[in-house]
Amino acid sequence: RALPSGKMGPCLSTPKHASLTLDSMRDRDTDDYFQTVSRVFHPKFDVAAVVFRGYFDVTTRVITKPSLEKFFKESQKEPSPDSRLDDTYDVDAAFDTFIMSDGNFLVGKSTVDEQKMHEPMSHYFINSSHNTYLTGDQLLSDSSTDAIKRALLHGCRVIELDCYDGGKAGPIIKHGGTRTKAILFKDAICAIEQDAHTVSEFPVIVTLENHCSVAKRAEMATILKQALGGKLFTPPTGNMETWPSPASLKNKVVIRDKLKHKQDKKVKVSGSSKNVEAPASEDVAEENEKSDDDEMDDDGVDEPESLELIDASAPLAHLVTVENAKFKTFADAMTPGGKCFSCSWGEAKLLSRVAKTEKQTMTKFTEKHLLRCYPAGHRFLSDNYDPSPAWQAGAQMVALNFQANDKPMWVNRGKFTANGDAGYILKPKWLLDPAVGEPQKPSKTFAVTVLAGAGWENFKFAELVGAPDTYVKVSVTGNVVDGKTQQTNVFCDQRSGPHCQPFFDQTLFKFETKQTELAVLLFTVFDKDTVSQDDFLAQYSCPVSMLRHGTRVLPLYDESGLYIGNGKYGKACLLVKIE
Repeated sequence: RALPSGKMGPCLSTPKHASLTLDSMRDRDTDDYFQTVSRVFHPKFDVAAVVFRGYFDVTTRVITKPSLEKFFKESQKEPSPDSRLDDTYDVDAAFDTFIMSDGNFLVGKSTVDEQKMHEPMSHYFINSSHNTYLTGDQLLSDSSTDAIKRALLHGCRVIELDCYDGGKAGPIIKHGGTRTKAILFKDAICAIEQDAHTVSEFPVIVTLENHCSVAKRAEMATILKQALGGKLFTPPTGNMETWPSPASLKNKVVIRDKLKHKQDKKVKVSGSSKNVEAPASEDVAEENEKSDDDEMDDDGVDEPESLELIDASAPLAHLVTVENAKFKTFADAMTPGGKCFSCSWGEAKLLSRVAKTEKQTMTKFTEKHLLRCYPAGHRFLSDNYDPSPAWQAGAQMVALNFQANDKPMWVNRGKFTANGDAGYILKPKWLLDPAVGEPQKPSKTFAVTVLAGAGWENFKFAELVGAPDTYVKVSVTGNVVDGKTQQTNVFCDQRSGPHCQPFFDQTLFKFETKQTELAVLLFTVFDKDTVSQDDFLAQYSCPVSMLRHGTRVLPLYDESGLYIGNGKYGKACLLVKIE
């Protein structure tokens, strides 16, 4: 069955993972983009004349130094590069020199704001993954250390591992109750150690969905200590009333797990109660599996574990910094002086709880405690849910299937380009202080003009007879309040050479954002098809708060986040104007 356009890209593999590309966010920093971008625009579209309209002599096609300085001040809203300016330029040369030039991206280079990295972890959105070890769907695909490595290289800071006893080789990682292939726990931890801080020096949280027996949990503790060494953060004894900051945990790996596990059951033996270790269950279809994770519970608190079991599992328990814990009511969770903890809600549960809970209560809860949201059980193809409602509710860890090349992942990548790809973004004040209400008036108003595209020869195989019939969607997402989508006209022209480059010069309606700190701007490029669903061509996303005024180059990525283009045709791009 065909999936709706934009909802789900192909999984990396089922069951093989040969197509898994181990690219890194850092590849974009080292790639000399403007040396390889296509500079061929449609002959009918005088791109330089459109960009410098009103600033050059249309008869001589010359733009002077004063006019260029005026252009930078009025249109680009930035200082002119005085040291590089000649007295006059041919307008086409000016376009090539100042528009198709190094650094003229839609957003500038992002750097970490170190001064804002000293608050408790609960004050941040954290780039998070779900079942990180899977290379494809949730039922049949391989588990792989490459999937973990790729997530880390894409900036992920929360790695989820489903742990089972395994055999003599040690605990294993797999999706229980399915036909997914397993890997060793120690191999997964070694992969984390190797690339935990390749992209970001800020902490990686390893969240364990732990179905292991007490003995195997002790093995896990030994593996964590040996494989991670000094990177493993060991929490102080006693209850934490506030979380450590990302800055204080630089280059550390933090463990998230429960201290009580269902497999440690209390049974009746010879007329007396005795605590014994039950076999670790593997009957964990997604919804049942996650009900064991940390939800609001109306069935009473767990039976206390025996001292024997507590002592036996202590080696791993002593390494747990982020404790998953059940709670009955928000009032119980917010008891003065109470310890901070973490809990997990499925996507449907989050929507339900948010609908029934006052905003101030949710804000107070997520200011102190860590809330994780995860995909519903019916998403066995590893497609993702819209993360916007969870972010707007203040959930810090909005876990997505990183192996899926779908719209939620594009938005997530765009969001976390902020703050230097640190994987931690400080939440706005209205999600930290219950006394601060949600913004009621727009804090940013802007218009987007989609001018033209280049490098469209890269898409010539999208159609049987040449280049596609192109249109561009521009969407504001990242929160529920500001969501809006606009669309250009469809470009149709000759199918080869310079004439396949689309042009629009079309200003879309203005966008207004109230929750600008959460808003993400998403560009998606499609091929219009009259007999079937429109075909996806390219995408790009970025935080609205980072948009630069003026005419900018927008690099285009494929579904998996790789640049589109090669040496023959150059990299594909869109030319847009922000006002």
